[in-house]
Amino acid sequence: MIKTILVDDELHCREALEILISTYCPELKLIASCSDGLSGVVAIQKHRPDLVFLDIAMPGMDGFEMLEKVGDIDFEVVFTTAYDEYAIKAFKVNAVDYLLKPIHRKELIQSVERISELITLKEQKKDEDQSLLRILTNLKKSNKHEQISIPTLEGLEMQNINDILYIKSDGNYSELHTENEKPKLISKTLKYFELKLEAYSNFCRIHNSALINKNKMIKYVKGKGGYVVMKNGEMLNVSRQKKRSLLKEFGF
Repeated sequence: MIKTILVDDELHCREALEILISTYCPELKLIASCSDGLSGVVAIQKHRPDLVFLDIAMPGMDGFEMLEKVGDIDFEVVFTTAYDEYAIKAFKVNAVDYLLKPIHRKELIQSVERISELITLKEQKKDEDQSLLRILTNLKKSNKHEQISIPTLEGLEMQNINDILYIKSDGNYSELHTENEKPKLISKTLKYFELKLEAYSNFCRIHNSALINKNKMIKYVKGKGGYVVMKNGEMLNVSRQKKRSLLKEFGF
């Protein structure tokens, strides 16, 4: 639904547009109807609409002055007016459309169709930007220079995250396996490491007893749960409960 606000000092114009919207534009959700520019500013700040139908010639504060008062325009604007001499100025303030009164049903429908497409494209672009941000964040977190601290008898030891192959549970202890070192027995549970590494997208739990670095996995062999083969040749079982989430990580 496209959250919509009407701003027009003429009551009969607002009512006529409300009827057209409710009859022919079900994708619009009318959240406020304002009789002057000041109440329009208040409604926009309160409701944060997607679309504003805005009259231009209003007493006290006209449509252009109202937009200046709002400042950050993060919504679409359709100007509605009985005077076509405002058209050029309207488009200079990035109005998405301009409708002359009395507003005709066909013109309104065409305008709303364009606005719906525009808002959809903006939402897709926003989602793509957020996805890119998540990817960049995960890449940063997966960087070979990222480290976690591991408790030892002497104190703490820093471990490069990218060097971890997998971590296996051994009761209240965990066995940490890396590419170039001997396994380390650590007095922490596997759950401890799962929580410590949850911010890093390359780690996933494949069994109650195993947490792996997906980047160090060579292949998955199917079965009831199946098993994975890690870079060091180790074969680790995948539980039936974890099989679906593991395959989903690889797009299956």
